[in-house]
Amino acid sequence: MSRWNALKTLTNERGVALPTALLTLVLLTTLMLAFAVLSQTEPVIAANQLRTSQARSLAESGFEYAVWALANGNTPIGVAAPAGTIANPMPSSPAPAPFDGATYTALGITGGFIVTVANDPGGDPNQRQITSIGWTPTNSPTDGRTKAHREIQANVINIPNLAGKAPCALCVQGELSVGGHASIVGTNTDPACGGNDKYGTYTLGLTSQSGSSTITGGAGGVAQNQPVSNFNNFTFTNATLDQLKMLAQKNGTYFGPGFSGTTDNNGKAQSGTWTGSMTFNSSNKVADGVVFIDTLDGVNLDPSGTNTSTLSSLDIHGNPFIDSSGFSGYLIINGSISISGNMAINGLVYAVNDLSYNGTGSGAINGLAVSRNIRDTSATSIDSTTGGNSRVNFNCANTAAPNIIGHGFLLVPGTYRELSD
Repeated sequence: MSRWNALKTLTNERGVALPTALLTLVLLTTLMLAFAVLSQTEPVIAANQLRTSQARSLAESGFEYAVWALANGNTPIGVAAPAGTIANPMPSSPAPAPFDGATYTALGITGGFIVTVANDPGGDPNQRQITSIGWTPTNSPTDGRTKAHREIQANVINIPNLAGKAPCALCVQGELSVGGHASIVGTNTDPACGGNDKYGTYTLGLTSQSGSSTITGGAGGVAQNQPVSNFNNFTFTNATLDQLKMLAQKNGTYFGPGFSGTTDNNGKAQSGTWTGSMTFNSSNKVADGVVFIDTLDGVNLDPSGTNTSTLSSLDIHGNPFIDSSGFSGYLIINGSISISGNMAINGLVYAVNDLSYNGTGSGAINGLAVSRNIRDTSATSIDSTTGGNSRVNFNCANTAAPNIIGHGFLLVPGTYRELSD
């Protein structure tokens, strides 16, 4: 064969169309088969995804149902919880049906949920752990339909009614000195706080009186040398303090890291460097609501610790409130507080450490005052000037259910999670 014929044979394209067509047909057949498989599996995948989404939504519905039951069952002392709600404290753990983890609650044809409400495994009396499992279309083992379920869990916390739990107008987890013309009154007839008189003062250590001070209330007015365990019933846990911080932040009256310790014309916190020292007076007034003065580093104090370097301090004197008639709300200090002058505080004064009150004129704390003395750097003192009076008058309404607080159940940050099988 000549070189020309050989080259012509090698470059001849006759017969190429058939294998090319066959290869294309194989490729198209493969793609058609793949699309056919997808057309069968995609609806299944979509249906599974739908069922999964529905199950999660049903689990969230069960969770919200439990929160509703807890909030509406959190009634004043002596008032029975409405039907279908969960009393506080719970009569059992887990709670009775349908929150016992065994009762299936159906929601139409979509599915339903099983909810468990239990006391906090960590022992916080104000927390509840909610576990909710959503099922679609049902949880019945006899139902042959394809099922899906999702399980979520989180803790919720109640800001407790300290006025209902506290046995006193002035509660001091330490020693107490009352002098001058001070007057501590524990009179109470409000059923929301038990309906009976409180002690005027209730202390871990001794209560000393001097001058013409008076302490009145139930059973003689004074209860001293009380067991430390009793104070756990009417002091805030660290988890509750964290919730109060968030409420103060929403109110614009949180003073801690990121804030300067000064207020604007509306009595709200301004950003800046936090020094841990705060003063409310005529040139730095504060608004009503939940006011929280935090530690230097924003970390709650460990009750078993000894560190005092992060303790905050609050000094209130002069004309310190936006509302000239007085302050209404919760005033909480993650440290020590000193109050002096003629002013009305209607609500809760809560010092994680010490409280010193030197009142004048007709001013008073009308609500509840608690001094936890977590570091006990000095004894709590209630005193007054010679011509004035320091008054602490127990007032259930001002403390037990102020509109700015409410006593529902709030989600504990960091506890919400979806559980796997």
